[in-house]
Amino acid sequence: VKSAGPAASGAKASPSARADDRADDRTGDRADPVRKSAAPAPSPAPDRRTAAPTASKGTSATTGNAPFAGTAQFVTISRAWTDNGRTYLAVRPARKEINPRFDTWEITPGTGPFTTVPMADDGRVLLAVPVRDEVAGKSRAEPVAHSPARLVTLIGRLDPTLSGG
Repeated sequence: VKSAGPAASGAKASPSARADDRADDRTGDRADPVRKSAAPAPSPAPDRRTAAPTASKGTSATTGNAPFAGTAQFVTISRAWTDNGRTYLAVRPARKEINPRFDTWEITPGTGPFTTVPMADDGRVLLAVPVRDEVAGKSRAEPVAHSPARLVTLIGRLDPTLSGG
């Protein structure tokens, strides 16, 4: 599963996000009716190192003309919701590596707890969308812009067993 992380999508941890907004996410969590017991409750000030993972050493390979070459962060998203007009994501770091068979990256989900981060007000969401038939040596998908509301809807439709990464 490819997912553009906060840097690629414009979403980023915001220290100015109000703690009371995050506290309300427990009642405003409409996209994920089943809370994961392994996921810690969000703290008033998320650790930016956790919420904004850095690129791994494996991402420094020659990128050529790969369309995602400039991105430094990828994350696994377990859930997304809107509360008081703001979109929140539960994320954890993921690792990207060049796929030599295609002009794409392979995204390997990380492990560990998910961290709640708010999307930036002007954040962009790019989702990989199938746009062509299966062709040997070619990816079927292209990154296409979607609204944060559409992201929440699509993630809410996923099988809850997939949200573990």
